[in-house]
Amino acid sequence: MTRAADSKKIAPHHKDRLIEELLEQDRKRFQRLFEFISRGVKIIDPFTTYIAENVKIDKGTIIYPLTVIEDDVRIGKNCEIGPFARIRSGTRLKDKAQIGNFVEVVRSSIGVNSKAKHLSYLGDVKIGENVNIGAGTIIANYDGQRKHQTEIGNEVFIGSGTILIAPLKIGRKAVTGAGAVVTKGKNIPDGAVVVGVPARIVKSQGHKQTVS
Repeated sequence: MTRAADSKKIAPHHKDRLIEELLEQDRKRFQRLFEFISRGVKIIDPFTTYIAENVKIDKGTIIYPLTVIEDDVRIGKNCEIGPFARIRSGTRLKDKAQIGNFVEVVRSSIGVNSKAKHLSYLGDVKIGENVNIGAGTIIANYDGQRKHQTEIGNEVFIGSGTILIAPLKIGRKAVTGAGAVVTKGKNIPDGAVVVGVPARIVKSQGHKQTVS
């Protein structure tokens, strides 16, 4: 992003050079943005949108204001990004994915028609198709020493305020209740419903279980 100016007093000739450098950075930034616009990407406010080099965005995608898209990101067709979203390096968004306000995504894959609309952190996660990530969801991918992976299957519903502690796998069509904390290694089977802290299964595919 743009180089921060030193808070100390700057000599006039250094100031002129710094202004020239900043203007050149802005020129390159706007050039990239308008290249995307010319290829069918809708950028609502180019003045508050930052897109790094080595980013690919397919046509039909909408970028809302105050969005940052970092290096090595791939975004499919007809996606919606922002406002106030941060898409970090290594992220892949498939067609029709939606990343909303105050959502950060890094080193992750978001499947077709999946959405995380509000206040979430998605790190080192592979999300399938037609998944809903509720407001306030956190993927706790870092244990203080290593980053760990999470896998979320197709058609999963993650309730608001859920914390998923990696490494973890969430099966197809599973549901987490609001505020659930799914601890590391406690994989959720297909079709199961889990609630609580720590999360426990209250309904599994084919039959119900008693809540203890």
